[in-house]
Amino acid sequence: MTRRLNFWLVVLLVVVGLPYYWLLIDNRSGDAAVKPVSIAQLRQLAASMPGTAPSGIEIELVAFRRLPGTLFVAGGGFKRNLLGVMAFRLPVAGGRPIVVDSGMTKAAANQMGMEKYDFGAQVRVDNALREAGLILLTHEHMDHEGGLVALGDPGVFAHARLNAAQLPGAELARQMPWPKGLVLSPTLTGTTPQAVAPGVVVIPAPSHTPGSQMIFVRLADGREYLFAGDIATMARSWEQLRARSRLIGSYVAAEDRGEVYAWLRTIRALKAAAPQLVVVPGHDYEWIAFHEQHRGMKDRFSSSPKSIQVTGNTPAPRLKGAN
Repeated sequence: MTRRLNFWLVVLLVVVGLPYYWLLIDNRSGDAAVKPVSIAQLRQLAASMPGTAPSGIEIELVAFRRLPGTLFVAGGGFKRNLLGVMAFRLPVAGGRPIVVDSGMTKAAANQMGMEKYDFGAQVRVDNALREAGLILLTHEHMDHEGGLVALGDPGVFAHARLNAAQLPGAELARQMPWPKGLVLSPTLTGTTPQAVAPGVVVIPAPSHTPGSQMIFVRLADGREYLFAGDIATMARSWEQLRARSRLIGSYVAAEDRGEVYAWLRTIRALKAAAPQLVVVPGHDYEWIAFHEQHRGMKDRFSSSPKSIQVTGNTPAPRLKGAN
């Protein structure tokens, strides 16, 4: 009896335990090397374009859902984490603002199973996109690019700097509802970091998606930020060198796991070289809201109508104590 029980326990471990570990827990990062990107290089590029750098960073939380952490931080436990859909506005004194990422529509939020959606926040994001002098996207998923696509405004697209993988015909981007007849050409090319505005540098980083890129920002007062997008979904992604689980990263939203690890190591190297650098995760709104390093980020965009309040039993969290 004991031998038979032991046999079936082993079978259960093999049939259930190994796939469970492989899909949700395993976080072996392999030998992915740090990319040849340095903080000195980024600072030099940020200073290479004449003009006024952004003066600050404003944040909008458009939608959120709560899911087990291990889905997006492999081996990170089953406690539910809040994953926020965010957009950022960078005011420029005497000029038009810069917008990073663009929110999403209510329909897309429903499709992705969002727990809450703030119509007013997306209205402010839409207004910011219309007034922006420069629009940048961290990558081509609908919770980052969807708001821009939904506007369908040629005047807005004229200020969007997009790489080839973020255009309508690209593999992932084509899944969004682009306006019919829209013709766009890539305005971001190359494989090395490039300055796109005073204080702003785009770092091509194909990994999470083919069009993934990180955005380095050095504000006019010298504060520095790195928008990591979904290369680092959560702060723990780069802090603990944890990619998404294989269940998500290989089967739900396939990514190049080896390249993700390489860029996570690169983020850690940049942070080590510049301890005051604030790494902005792709969806970790609570970390931004409550971590001491959020300072300098202002809750809600400053030049648009007030938010329509989120309804329901679970209010949207708001960034507290920002300067």
